[in-house]
Amino acid sequence: MDLRLLLLIATAACAPLLPDQPDLQEPPAPQSGAPDTSATPTASVTPTEQMAFDTWRESFLDRRAGANREAWARELAGLTPDQRVVDRDRSQPEFSSSAGSYISRAMTADRIARGRDLIGASPWMRDIESQYGVPREILVAIWAQESGFGRIQGDFDVVRSLATLAWEGRRRDWAEGQLVDALRIVTEGRRDRARLLGSWAGAMGQTQFMPDNYLRLGRDHDGDGFVDIWGSDRDALASAANLLATAGWRRGQGWGAEVILPEGFDYSLAETDRAPWTTWRARGVRRSDGGEFTAAEASEEALILLPAGAYGPAFLALPNHYVIRRYNNSVSYALSVGLLGDAMMGRPSLTRAWPEEEPMSRDQRFAAQRALLALGYDPGGIDGVIGSGTRGALRRWQQARGLLADGHLTAALAERLRAEAGL
Repeated sequence: MDLRLLLLIATAACAPLLPDQPDLQEPPAPQSGAPDTSATPTASVTPTEQMAFDTWRESFLDRRAGANREAWARELAGLTPDQRVVDRDRSQPEFSSSAGSYISRAMTADRIARGRDLIGASPWMRDIESQYGVPREILVAIWAQESGFGRIQGDFDVVRSLATLAWEGRRRDWAEGQLVDALRIVTEGRRDRARLLGSWAGAMGQTQFMPDNYLRLGRDHDGDGFVDIWGSDRDALASAANLLATAGWRRGQGWGAEVILPEGFDYSLAETDRAPWTTWRARGVRRSDGGEFTAAEASEEALILLPAGAYGPAFLALPNHYVIRRYNNSVSYALSVGLLGDAMMGRPSLTRAWPEEEPMSRDQRFAAQRALLALGYDPGGIDGVIGSGTRGALRRWQQARGLLADGHLTAALAERLRAEAGL
């Protein structure tokens, strides 16, 4: 799950969706028992912290286990918190990548070619597309983004990672809920504990599902009677398709397209004014490829997105763009999936280049949010994540100063905000 702001992790594949809980079992594994964590560095966990962890564990079992207490206690016995998980959960990258940098790194020629080869060699993908209505290319793009086509799945003990996050307490309710589902996966025989591996935050398999989504949305597409999102490409992609379909994917519609904005366009409309394509076209907006949307697409309420501001590419985002963001609530992530899928389909590349942008430091992101709040423009939280709330506040500040109101924060603009607020 590379290149993500860590504070957004809880809204990735773990987004709560409609309940759909299959009754599936995992075959016995050659090995059994919990992963060996004895060699994992735990020197930074003090005896006092271990005592606090043990106290939390007993409380968790009392509150959550019920009739499962004996089985769950066996899985948690002797467990120590993983300091690596704590460190990752409490940190943010010092510098954040721009949308253009993130998307460009996703859109490599090798990745596009590999995706096309996999689609061509996998006729079963057509069955998944037919069943769930999600294009093969979108699913393969998610596969590429989440795990490098299954190559990088994470080797953390999922139960230990989630127990650590729950004990740490920053997102205790969420982490305990995921831990309950991870323990169910193991104790109900769906997957052996030693093979229940994933990212530091508990995301699992080739399509990086959280335990709750594995239970609700996992699908056995290869017909062996088990849901194996780790080893079965078919199960992993069918499960991802089921997640997107359940989240509201519009069958037969795309995610959106690059558009060209007219001279004098009111950039304050971006990300705020939902309107059908006929309205945007009447305002002078046109598709960069000269094409048109289908009747169904044209009737949808759509937004203009400016991920790099007024001087970068503009996009018209249809509802399916926001369905992709149920997988990872990031504009850059969803655009990278959509554009990567388009490239695998052979569609033209962007007509407008991404601007060269200086990376913003964590200090600049926090300072910009604090400055906006101090100046009377509430960004909706001081968290260092430049989301829609911050962009909206920035847009209002830009309008009040007679600036081009595209809501795009740059390093230079962050410094101007800091100076104006006296921070």
